Amino acid sequence: MIVEGINLSTNVPLLGVSILSVLFGIFVFAFGIVVVKIALAQLYRSMVKAKMTKLLADFTTRVLRIIGYIFVVGISLSFFGFNVGAALISISVVLGFVLGFALGDTLSNIAGGFMIAVNKPFKKDDYVTVNGESGSVLRVGVSVTELTTPDNKHVIIPNKLVWGSNVVNFTKNPTRRVDMVTSVSYNDDLELAIKTSMDVIRSHPKVLKDPEPFVAIKEMADSSVNLVLRPWAKTEDYWAVYFDLTEKVKLTFDERGISIPFPQRDVHLHQVAAS
Repeated sequence: MIVEGINLSTNVPLLGVSILSVLFGIFVFAFGIVVVKIALAQLYRSMVKAKMTKLLADFTTRVLRIIGYIFVVGISLSFFGFNVGAALISISVVLGFVLGFALGDTLSNIAGGFMIAVNKPFKKDDYVTVNGESGSVLRVGVSVTELTTPDNKHVIIPNKLVWGSNVVNFTKNPTRRVDMVTSVSYNDDLELAIKTSMDVIRSHPKVLKDPEPFVAIKEMADSSVNLVLRPWAKTEDYWAVYFDLTEKVKLTFDERGISIPFPQRDVHLHQVAAS
């Protein structure tokens, strides 16, 4: 085939294939890359539309993009006279070494992100404790999870540490138990203290009636008798109930003459007779 005086059947030096084959190889490479991008963009939109999490959709399309590009490169190389099977094996070996030694942590983080996306231990805005860090979930990325602490610090945790550690989700369930401890003097009326605590709890509008609140003696400490107070509240009302009851219990104890003791010690001095 001759185009504008150029014989496309002429072999290219060093490659040993015709100019036409080279042109076909370049065309297949460019066309294949465009097809892969368009197909994966459509696949991503379909997965998101099907209610799949964006993290899982992004992870899936990234993996398929790599596979698609390798396939396109392999087909293109065949037009240049390369053995496609040998080329793919070589690429796989090189990628294996690179990913194994240089990207080991990155792959672990991506795998951790995939497991988080599939199992959904938390969602955006949940308050969690992960790998010793506590905060509201800001974003779960492909390789890291981002939290915002109550004092507005930004915490970034690799996903492999998130998935590889215990996750405590404080806001996943609709209700929470508010655990509180208060102390009374050994000289005070314990029944009155328990009744007063229960009255304060039941009078709070945000304390749930079911499950029922609970007040009991927890322990007899060195300087006080400690009571445990366990009301239940909606998760979003947890801190409001905690702070309100702390204040209300103190004020009501003062009104009813119930003392909250502070640690104290008796010191005995002995006079030693001079010799």
